[in-house]
Amino acid sequence: MAAVNSEAGGSDPRALPAASSGREPHTGAYHRYAGIYDRLWSRAPYHRFVDLCVEDLPAGARPVRRVLVAACGTASAALEFARRRYRVTGFDLSAAMLAVASGKCRASGLRVGLIRADLRAVPFADGSADLIVVLNTSINYLLEPTEVVEALSHLARVAGPGGTVVVEPLSSRYLHAGVEANRHVDADGLRFDAAYTLHGDLLAERLHWLAGGEEATETYWQRFYGDDDLARMFSRAGLTVAARRSMYPAIPAAPARGRVLWVATA
Repeated sequence: MAAVNSEAGGSDPRALPAASSGREPHTGAYHRYAGIYDRLWSRAPYHRFVDLCVEDLPAGARPVRRVLVAACGTASAALEFARRRYRVTGFDLSAAMLAVASGKCRASGLRVGLIRADLRAVPFADGSADLIVVLNTSINYLLEPTEVVEALSHLARVAGPGGTVVVEPLSSRYLHAGVEANRHVDADGLRFDAAYTLHGDLLAERLHWLAGGEEATETYWQRFYGDDDLARMFSRAGLTVAARRSMYPAIPAAPARGRVLWVATA
């Protein structure tokens, strides 16, 4: 893609410098789902996610001033970083999610750069972020190991020497248990059902909802990568894993059980 394919909410002079890559983003996932996403996940403890990302940085890591939130979705994590006065940029493949993110950023009065881009072609300059975070199993939507290595290699390049990359991959517990609290919702004019089925190492997430008189169904696929596979992919991408940080009990809620942050340095 060009350095910036499109922006949600206008440019931010504090946004990270862009670099040219070669891939144009396609339409992206989470299209209609973007309209109800925050209604399902508004209670997620993003402030604690951010705490876990910034505490106990690896030895030799640069101090964090510039944060890049990859696959930022509706910018909940990006806004939490911005509240703490970090210089924040987020990117996502979904134009619909970015549109929601843009509205939230305007309403908050906080400055967050938002760019539409692909994890496999991260359009930022080498060494332009001190901390990069990839939360909510976004890396697992890349269904081929070569794509994961490509994405991690870009993140390593953008973090540069001394930069920190934090990735939350799909956990084996989620693979088998799902998130029970969000399988079925019937409240405030929203009826939502999620069904998760396993097909080998592939997880199909089938979502069906009715809201505002409109009914929709969408299906998304993720691929589970075991710890050994992930470790090899991090290494191939030039990242050194410094820690695997459990979310539970730091976040004392059932959905945090089994979730792990991989903390790596470039």
